[in-house]
Amino acid sequence: LIVFRMPRSSKKTSKKVEDMEVDGEDRGNLLFMENERVINAFDSPSDVASARRGAFNVKSILKEIKVEMIKETDEKMTLEYDIIGVDAPIANALRRVLIAEVPSMAIEKIYLYQNTSVIQDEVLSHRLGLLPLYCDPREFEMPKEKIVGINENGVDCEEVPTPDPNVHLVFSINVTCTKNAKASAAASEPSELYHDSSVYSSAFQWIPIGDQKERFAANPPRMVHEDILVAKMRPGQQIEALVHCVKGIGRDHAKFSPVATASYRLLPFINLNREVEGAEAELLQKAFSEGVVEIREGKAVVVDARRDTSSRNVFRHEELEDAVEMGKVKDHFIFSVESTGALPASTLVVEACKVLERKSRVLKELISASLAEFA
Repeated sequence: LIVFRMPRSSKKTSKKVEDMEVDGEDRGNLLFMENERVINAFDSPSDVASARRGAFNVKSILKEIKVEMIKETDEKMTLEYDIIGVDAPIANALRRVLIAEVPSMAIEKIYLYQNTSVIQDEVLSHRLGLLPLYCDPREFEMPKEKIVGINENGVDCEEVPTPDPNVHLVFSINVTCTKNAKASAAASEPSELYHDSSVYSSAFQWIPIGDQKERFAANPPRMVHEDILVAKMRPGQQIEALVHCVKGIGRDHAKFSPVATASYRLLPFINLNREVEGAEAELLQKAFSEGVVEIREGKAVVVDARRDTSSRNVFRHEELEDAVEMGKVKDHFIFSVESTGALPASTLVVEACKVLERKSRVLKELISASLAEFA
């Protein structure tokens, strides 16, 4: 597909998109944004950019794919990195695997012995299930059977089943709200008047089973955050429960998703078609996000197009319409991953790649088996 672009200030047609470059980028690999439309956004017959330019060759494709680490927070829970040389289907597959198919641990069964707070049992159980746990899911196995119904495998619903140290984590909570006899007469806040008026995630205590005490001695399982408010109570109210945690994936339930966010965006590009000076330079700078355009020696200069949010506000000014060409690089993805806390974000990305690799191997085996049947 050849896309022609008609400049606003001229009636002559431009060169082929593929025959021109912007800052060293092949224009056929760029998506162009105008005031009211996006051009050169056609679908490719391949998910790999290099395959569009010639024969499909795995080795040459792998050489062009790059991963660059951009930014990681000190606690390693938030990561920004770039994937270069692939198209949206592959990038989106990685995003979806991060959200739905990388396993983590979460509360699965809650054996509630006492709940006299104002929160209903089912609502309290739902809140507990969403608490993020700090433990490495790679140390555990997926549960092989469900404990549901009555008398399944000889287990009655009135009994707590025996946990498996290779499958389960067990936590307990027992909090009772009482009056503070030492509260001053002027006290008005519940935290001053009562003990344990607010129940936080720090109230959960880990109960080691089997050899877990030795296995996790260096880094015991716990809640990721100890200040998550679970419930509020008043004197005489109590919450007592035993919870069993298992390994699962976000495709089954959102509580198993190991990431708070996993998203990507295309790398923006901004090209100045002419010199922009004086008042126009100041107007151009204000039209973009902070840090994108700077004024040097009275002239506007694009210093960091990556910061741009692609608002296209610049096209609202008629005097600047012919000065700017902007868009996205089709095969340059900026990923942002935020872990819920169980594993560092970089580790989650590696685990997601392993899941994709397993899926690819299974697909290859299925294709090979199908071809063998017709041979």
